[in-house]
Amino acid sequence: MVVLMDPSEDPEDPLRTHRSREKTFIFDAVFDQHASQEDVYLATTQQLVEGVVSGYNATVFAYGPSGAGKTHTMLGVDTEPGIYLQMLSDLFQAIEETRDNTDCSVSMSYLEIYNEVIRDLLSPSSGFLDLREDSRGSIQIAGITEVSTSNAQEIMQLLTKGNRQRTQEPTATNKTSSRSHAVLQVTVRRRGRGAHLAEEVRVGRLFMVDLAGSERASQTQNQGKRMKEGAHINRSLLALGNCINALSEKGGSRAQYVNFRDSKLTRLLKDALGGNSRTVMIAHISPASTHFEESRTTLLYAYRAKNIKTRVKRNLLSVSYHIAQYMDVISDLRGQIQRLKAKVERQERERRGEPGGRDAQATIPAPDAEEDSRLKMNRIRAQLIGAFKEQLEMQRSLVELENTNIELHVDTSRHLLTIADWEREKTHHVTRRARTPEKDEEVLEAGPEGDEGQPAEPHEVALAREEVNMLLAEQRKTAALKVRERRHVHGLSRGAESR
Repeated sequence: MVVLMDPSEDPEDPLRTHRSREKTFIFDAVFDQHASQEDVYLATTQQLVEGVVSGYNATVFAYGPSGAGKTHTMLGVDTEPGIYLQMLSDLFQAIEETRDNTDCSVSMSYLEIYNEVIRDLLSPSSGFLDLREDSRGSIQIAGITEVSTSNAQEIMQLLTKGNRQRTQEPTATNKTSSRSHAVLQVTVRRRGRGAHLAEEVRVGRLFMVDLAGSERASQTQNQGKRMKEGAHINRSLLALGNCINALSEKGGSRAQYVNFRDSKLTRLLKDALGGNSRTVMIAHISPASTHFEESRTTLLYAYRAKNIKTRVKRNLLSVSYHIAQYMDVISDLRGQIQRLKAKVERQERERRGEPGGRDAQATIPAPDAEEDSRLKMNRIRAQLIGAFKEQLEMQRSLVELENTNIELHVDTSRHLLTIADWEREKTHHVTRRARTPEKDEEVLEAGPEGDEGQPAEPHEVALAREEVNMLLAEQRKTAALKVRERRHVHGLSRGAESR
């Protein structure tokens, strides 16, 4: 239980007797300044390890204001490692215990969301990455670097390498303030050793998120670039808070519409918040009275997040479906080869006028000819399988690009609506001024205006214009990619037909 006291209360003030802002919150676990990193890990996230190895999704994210200790909880120090190292060590230990009867592979990726763009921390030179939604509704990051690993230390080394690329700048509240949200994804693929092709592969995904801290410009004393970064951070955290509020109102009911598209962060955490994931939220607050408002907001969001219910299911992939398709194709090709050979032999007999067939040597195929035929068939089979795989991949990319294009159109329409509302309001204002010129001085006193008596453009409208320009550029980029992918698919189809 957490009791939040209002530092501005005066017990002797009779006017504030019935207006107390003291709040009591109940959580699954509460830790004070004496709790160790191991205490936090054992009480919050250790139970997620077994599920990840068994093929379930799990998410851990740290939430709270800047300087409250989120990065310390997730990353820790050499003497007291954080959740990252402790959970990864237990994960690989659990995998090692299943080595006798299963084959497991582990891979990881590491990214940051900075100013609403996604950067690959393991390959910063790859530029900005795009979010795409596949046919199953899962969010994928196109072009992200995925590295295979064999132990927790390798992941921590890659994590350290990625953190050197992460955007950090000092502010008045935190000398090492994270200016971006960092997301570590670890994927575990597990399959029975020596299993039949029909066996299913279990795919567990672990997301560990270190969020940037919410901040107030008056406290951080940010200006220029730092202030713009803070605006993007607060915008994404506000979108996250709105999603938490919407999901908590009906206990995570899918009938309740939740807008995950307001931010890249919420789109990435869509499954973690209300979908297929077991999720742990670790809220961080400061005991200082000067941070009362930030602590109250953080506790309120964390309390509401308790009411969110996710629907987890095991991720199973069957490798037999596509293989069965390829085997059917190979069987058909073998039948065609046999029919063509019989047809050639029949034509040869008719040409020579042999009623019963060819001589004894012709009826028994030579070993070299049989070997050549087998090699040719294997080559054709390999070419067809490769072509089918590539064509399926191209078709999947086209579907993802189409989904991305639809999302861009929706976002653009939403921002254009904001701009249109403002333009309509501005026109109405100008028309009203033209009809009542004698009240110009009153209007000037009522609010700020721009040039020629025009009302000043609100900040959200300026942001909407910037977003529209960015979205239009993304639409042009997506359209060019679609044209290129279609040409590639057409070329593959013609190549397959020629074979």
